[in-house]
Amino acid sequence: MIRWLLDWFIMTFSVTVASYLLPFIFIVGDSVLEKFKTAFLAGLLLGLFHTFIKPIIKLLSIPINILTLGLFNIIINAGILWAVDYFLKGLKVTGFWGYVWSSLVISIISIVLTKIIYYQRKKGEKNK
Repeated sequence: MIRWLLDWFIMTFSVTVASYLLPFIFIVGDSVLEKFKTAFLAGLLLGLFHTFIKPIIKLLSIPINILTLGLFNIIINAGILWAVDYFLKGLKVTGFWGYVWSSLVISIISIVLTKIIYYQRKKGEKNK
């Protein structure tokens, strides 16, 4: 349960940072609270889609993943981001390359944060 919540916060933070860094992903809202709510919902949906839908898509796309040496995963991540953008009215991504670059930045940030946080947790458990 704690890991799932931590992953949700990491994904939320990644979406928020990407919206500040990139010119084609926006979190829209009238107030800070609305933007905060949209970022949390985006993190939740991205986490759910990555947990339940992405494994099925990856399994079905094994041949094209082999042909592209795994680069098709970027397109899968962009498609998942498109689905989240479709369901959330407060998240806006512009253009195909916007989805690709946004998904890359979100993935890199979340991977780095996950490695840092879980490395610290493992290191702390070893010292006990």
